[in-house]
Amino acid sequence: SGVHSSNAISILNVNDQLVSSLKDIANSIASTLADTSSSQNYNSLFLSHKQKTERKKLNFKTRTSFPYNQNFTYQEFLLCLSSTHKSAPGPDLISYIMIQHLNSESQKNLLYLYNRIWNEYHFPTSWQHALVIPLLKPGKNSADPSNYRPIALTSCLCKLLERLVNRRLIYFLERNNLLNQNQSGFRRGRSTLDNLLALETDIRLAFLQRKHLVAIFFDIEKAYDRTWRYGILKDLYDFNLRGNLPIFIQKFLAFRKFQVRVGSELSDFYVQEEGVPQGSVLSVTLFNLKINNILNQIPQSVKAYLYVDDLYISCTGKHMNFIERQLQNAVNSIQKWSIMNGFTLSTSKTAAVHFCHKRNLHLDPEIKLDGHSIPLLNEIRFLGVIFDKKLTFLPHVISLRKKCERSLNILRVLSTTAWGADRLSMMRIYRAIILSKIDYGCVIYGSSRKTVLQKLDPVHHTALRICSGAFRTSPVKSLYVDSYEPSLSLRRQMLSLHFYFKIESRPHHPFHNYQLRPFLIRLQEKRKSTTPIFFTRMRTTLSDLNLSYLNVSPHAMNNFPPWKNNDFNYLNPFKNFPKNQTTDTIYQKLYFEHRSHYRTFTPIFTDGSKTSTDTSLAVVFPDKILSFKLRQFCSIFTAEITAVQLALTNILNRPCGCYIIYIDSLSVLQSLKSSNHQSHPLVFSVLELYSKLLFRGFTVLFCWIPSHVGIRGNENADKAAKSASAFYNTPVPACDLKKHIKYQLYFSWQTQWNIETQ
Repeated sequence: SGVHSSNAISILNVNDQLVSSLKDIANSIASTLADTSSSQNYNSLFLSHKQKTERKKLNFKTRTSFPYNQNFTYQEFLLCLSSTHKSAPGPDLISYIMIQHLNSESQKNLLYLYNRIWNEYHFPTSWQHALVIPLLKPGKNSADPSNYRPIALTSCLCKLLERLVNRRLIYFLERNNLLNQNQSGFRRGRSTLDNLLALETDIRLAFLQRKHLVAIFFDIEKAYDRTWRYGILKDLYDFNLRGNLPIFIQKFLAFRKFQVRVGSELSDFYVQEEGVPQGSVLSVTLFNLKINNILNQIPQSVKAYLYVDDLYISCTGKHMNFIERQLQNAVNSIQKWSIMNGFTLSTSKTAAVHFCHKRNLHLDPEIKLDGHSIPLLNEIRFLGVIFDKKLTFLPHVISLRKKCERSLNILRVLSTTAWGADRLSMMRIYRAIILSKIDYGCVIYGSSRKTVLQKLDPVHHTALRICSGAFRTSPVKSLYVDSYEPSLSLRRQMLSLHFYFKIESRPHHPFHNYQLRPFLIRLQEKRKSTTPIFFTRMRTTLSDLNLSYLNVSPHAMNNFPPWKNNDFNYLNPFKNFPKNQTTDTIYQKLYFEHRSHYRTFTPIFTDGSKTSTDTSLAVVFPDKILSFKLRQFCSIFTAEITAVQLALTNILNRPCGCYIIYIDSLSVLQSLKSSNHQSHPLVFSVLELYSKLLFRGFTVLFCWIPSHVGIRGNENADKAAKSASAFYNTPVPACDLKKHIKYQLYFSWQTQWNIETQ
């Protein structure tokens, strides 16, 4: 909002006594945090269950060799290190940047230390110590020590090792489908939008069928701080995890202690008795693991979705008695499970909303939680989006507009005539602090009426005028063109289509290939005034853009275990000969020399071609040539890697032997060598085919060659690609679709502008 707020803590009120010294303030906050995680907060029923259950010691030791217990590899180490951010160091003052700047020998020594910790079951005691920085919660009384949010700083050395362990744990959980598909929290390819979409879809379908939908939104008190540690280990044990991985987690959770820093003063050491450690990499995964089973307590007549600890359940029906009965059963089951697992559901913060379009009088549901009636609200903020009972999204848009209008003051301060930021910087700031807020959830609230959505347009227009220096009277459409920033409606359309294809590219997503039942389709055609669900809206948009024929390729991520090194490599006999300093004749001689060493290998040449009208590929074998066209909007990278995929697929049907594939795209070879979760989806497909060929006894090598230097096989592949006529009907990667969607929408914007300015 542009208003400075001091984080200094000057005084606390502890049991009606004022505390002013920094040391006492630090100890007061630390004591409050320690009390939060104390087992004394559990009710007597759970304490009795806890004491009885914990008598059974969990023995994770085993003589069986499990692949997830293998030593960490240097490749794993580098991959995890590259994914770190410039976060603050812990008590040891060692940052990620320092580790990144170590030479390879020192990094391997650190990896050796990690593997000793992994195999010898000794967890460094200094890594169990966290430094906590208290930050006041927004709008709270600064004198109350319970109103501070703990920001825990732990050792970066420890967090790097946690990343290595976490990758293996996540792979094990996802590969074995141990996490409920309706849990979206901190899972790759998932987000809060999944749960928001689920709720909006169910409400729209209830409105379509003229039914009631009642949703209950639960709040779990101090969920992270009171998570039952033994319960986490018990779940790992029940999943048949044995050996190094669960033992590391067992040691990681034990004997956690912390100090609070206020100014230059540190508190005494305090113990975190229960809960997952704040600020740790493993904590979120372990919490997800523990709370995951809550979704299995819900009866089939009730839907439930979970984002970490944000749980909602909903039930649809024509009769309120039925809804009330089903939801009460679900609440009772959730309450019972929570008691037996150490979680406490807040009776004051848990709330319900009755979504209904009916105008006639009807009874509201009465549902009880722990003997208290769950309050029924007209609107509720869920994962950052306000849902009102009529699903107009008007309260959300009004709240969003007020928030964005306050942030406009930052742009005004930075855009004075005498000094300030340039236009490009202003636009970047606008996109970062205002447009990002408008974008969040727009695929959901974008289904509201145009008159509601238009309330956000003045914010967009004002920001563009401030950033560009345009007059207040400047026409809006000219403003869009001058700033090269589309209207909010066009932007919502683009982001919605991106989200739609993201879902379609994830085979394990709960909404993948979502189809309405035939009777609902017929009902929607009859009741055209009812707003359709997200998927119907998107398919209509695709039809309007003539893109309904598109089929997105699946994005496979979990097929390669993290402990297995990517053994892909490629030859490059030309690496010491820059193209701008080397003649074609030298390249040809180098190629012939290279072939003399690999004359027993069958040569295969691949190439991709892209022009303004076509995208095509070719694979040249000694005995045949394959050439195909792809969708015109596919990238050259997609064409090149599809050619490699086609070559490997063809090799599978040939006699077992030695083959060498010549590729003139260095980016494809580098992507195959350093694949990660952000890689092109066909990278994983090619690596799978390559592994399959090696397993069957084939010898397949890859070699980079320069293009257009007179190497016959490469020239033949280039000609074949450019003259391709047959269409290769293959799914299109989501990354190419996103670019094409943006192009199509911007093209329609340009066409409309050309018509209006003629």
